Amino acid sequence: MVKKLSIILAVVMVAAVASTAAVFAVGSSPQAKDVSVRLGSGTAGIFLDLENRGLLPDCAVGVEVMGDPGGMSLKAELHKTVMENNVMKMVKVDRVCVNPLSTVRMRGAEGEGYHIMVFGDVEHIKVLHVYLKFESGKVLHFHAETTGAEKGEHKH
Repeated sequence: MVKKLSIILAVVMVAAVASTAAVFAVGSSPQAKDVSVRLGSGTAGIFLDLENRGLLPDCAVGVEVMGDPGGMSLKAELHKTVMENNVMKMVKVDRVCVNPLSTVRMRGAEGEGYHIMVFGDVEHIKVLHVYLKFESGKVLHFHAETTGAEKGEHKH
């Protein structure tokens, strides 16, 4: 009986350690889904669903964008569309947080307000390579094609 209890206790301890290790091993798992671009005059808005399939929360705290062809570095910022005095405007934000097993709809006014703003000569760029940097140290790389992108004024 004591031997059987010892075996059961050992199995329970191994399972507890393994499940704890899995949480820390998985951590956050950011992914970009349904990426689209809206081109303006000297600007581009990048819209996406930011998923976290991991078991820990994480926050995007920075973004870098490179344009192809040419590998040109472009200024990029995390933004949020807000209503202020009955006027919609975009403001720079320091972070976009996503909870475990959740999605943040980074679709401007059509989502939760968040999006990525790119500044520069975007009219001649075919692909935007986006590097979204997270608080955890992870970097999510994805690309957004500008061919066939919606065109419209994107003002600040």
